[in-house]
Amino acid sequence: MKLDRKDLMERAGLGGRLFSEEVRSPDGSKARKLQKLIDESINLVDESLSYKDFADAVALQLEDTYGEHNYAMFLEQLRMQLRQ
Repeated sequence: MKLDRKDLMERAGLGGRLFSEEVRSPDGSKARKLQKLIDESINLVDESLSYKDFADAVALQLEDTYGEHNYAMFLEQLRMQLRQ
């Protein structure tokens, strides 16, 4: 099943207005909005997605979009969030 951006945001409960000031997640963060989209995307791929496949996908995203110079900062932020 192929979904476009609007369909994905609707399924994630964001009403097609991800970047609008009208759309606020409970904590008002971009991270929570993105988490909803990631969760919906994972469910579209495989509801039982393994942690390995998820980690591989995150690594591909980092390589393709953010670049090697951001790896250390990303890992530092991730560790900090997981300790909370």
